[in-house]
Amino acid sequence: MARPKGSTNKKVAAVPTRKGKYNANGEHIDGFWFASAAEGKRYIQLVDMEKAGTIARLELQPTYQIMVKGKHIANYRADFRYVVLTEQGSIDRLIVEDVKGMITDVYTMKKKLVEAIYELEINEIPAGKVEHWVNKLP
Repeated sequence: MARPKGSTNKKVAAVPTRKGKYNANGEHIDGFWFASAAEGKRYIQLVDMEKAGTIARLELQPTYQIMVKGKHIANYRADFRYVVLTEQGSIDRLIVEDVKGMITDVYTMKKKLVEAIYELEINEIPAGKVEHWVNKLP
């Protein structure tokens, strides 16, 4: 899900929050639904880093197909994907992030499959510690 240009980073007060999986309180920010307050906080942190030129190409909920022998098994949807920039503005590396309050067996299996198939690392940001990630990258 791409982020619209001119995002304001302000919560949309007219839309009530609702409980998500595992009793997380979801919220809308910049017209996007975030399954938890921690995920919304991380989004705001990443938008600020993008404005500062630390990262670029921020994407929300990038989806990876899990295929085995040409057969679609499942999809894995991360919370964020972006590139880290060098001081000169070139791409340093790709980051895939998931803000996690609870790690399930299904998530663990999908994570391992995606990391093996796509040869990438999925970085977990603990939901209870997201406030410590201001201006930090995995």
